[in-house]
Amino acid sequence: MKAFKYLLLCFLFISSAPRAEITSIEAFINASSNQTRLTQEMLKNYILIGMSVRGRKAEQDLKAAIAEYEAAEKEILNFANAHSQVQTLSYAKTDTVRETFKKAAAHWVQVKPLYEQTPAPENVEEVRAQTELLLSEWRTVTQEIVANTESKYGSLISTAGFVRMLSQRVNSYYALRAWGFDDRYSEPFMMSLTLFEENRNTLESSPLNNEEIKNELSKIQKDFKRFKDLSDTHVNKALLPLITRSAGKITDSMDKVTALYMYQGLQF
Repeated sequence: MKAFKYLLLCFLFISSAPRAEITSIEAFINASSNQTRLTQEMLKNYILIGMSVRGRKAEQDLKAAIAEYEAAEKEILNFANAHSQVQTLSYAKTDTVRETFKKAAAHWVQVKPLYEQTPAPENVEEVRAQTELLLSEWRTVTQEIVANTESKYGSLISTAGFVRMLSQRVNSYYALRAWGFDDRYSEPFMMSLTLFEENRNTLESSPLNNEEIKNELSKIQKDFKRFKDLSDTHVNKALLPLITRSAGKITDSMDKVTALYMYQGLQF
């Protein structure tokens, strides 16, 4: 019965993410950290479109990521506004959070038009730089929420969300390398792989993990090893579809882990 509840939660969370209403501090943290993942989804798909790799699907995925991002942004603001006067241990100090959120929201107004232009190699580094700033702003939002709440699982949800983002970040870096920028992004790609492993290990060592989370993290470790083995070969445009599918599989698994931590937080 408990396993069924976990699976049901994951199904509902993943399938309804663009429209999900935020009803708890755990979901607040999850939604905020998921915005960082979406920044990397957008960048990856921008590059794939420009390279004509799975172009039609990449166009659809880019539109879907933008729609999900904007829907979540509204829900995050709604939750923060609704609880701006709440001064209990159950919720973040939302005045602080709202200030950092405003920076990310204002920056998105500048970033969105970049993704509405035809992808081109001469523009991709500006798109990447602005997307990186957006990612950093959402990381700050998430950190502020975690720092100002007493949620027992807040830090784990945030860390799981960070690993979820990294699973797409390595994909976007690999795509940049394959688009002719190998000399500039080879080192950031390797650093992201290292960060993924370090933070996955942090999650794995948590005494709060149940068997379901332990099993999923073990599966992710195996999938990540396969991803590394595939990406360790010479950077090749022909490998991008395989790299993208492999990274997507890991992202889906990390989404499940994040939802499992969220569920435990709700039950605590």
